[in-house]
Amino acid sequence: MTETAQRATPTTNNHPRPIKLVAGKGKTTRPGDAEEWTREYFEVEILIEDPNELEIAKANLTVLIDGWLSASKSATKPAPQLPQLDPDELAKLPWKTYQKKEPCKPEDAGWIFRNTQGAEALADLIEKQGKGAIVQIGPSKFEVKFSGADSQFIGRAPIKSQA
Repeated sequence: MTETAQRATPTTNNHPRPIKLVAGKGKTTRPGDAEEWTREYFEVEILIEDPNELEIAKANLTVLIDGWLSASKSATKPAPQLPQLDPDELAKLPWKTYQKKEPCKPEDAGWIFRNTQGAEALADLIEKQGKGAIVQIGPSKFEVKFSGADSQFIGRAPIKSQA
């Protein structure tokens, strides 16, 4: 809905006074299943010297405000829902060392196949968060990412604690 107010002002000495044009537009949205609604409203006020320019000015203001509203729509998109990961369950996955392909110690770097049973949520997290997701695996934190020509592996690298 566009709210537009126009106020003509009387002339003085045969010179028309400027017309004040106020154009406002807003929208109310509800992002996803959130309980809260968001109201956005923009309003612009200008002075028009030539009454013949009134409709053009109104159209330009409407386009301007529509642009602001559509830009704010993309900025307020909810973040993708990230899967919940259980650190203890992730520690039970068959992580292997890079050199000897033996079972990893809990704090060591390692890898698993992406399609390993129980690693689905971890793969989903990496897809949604992108390269370098940080996760808790057992007692340690790791950076996890896909590797291999077809991203068929999930690799983990320990995060060095800052002392």
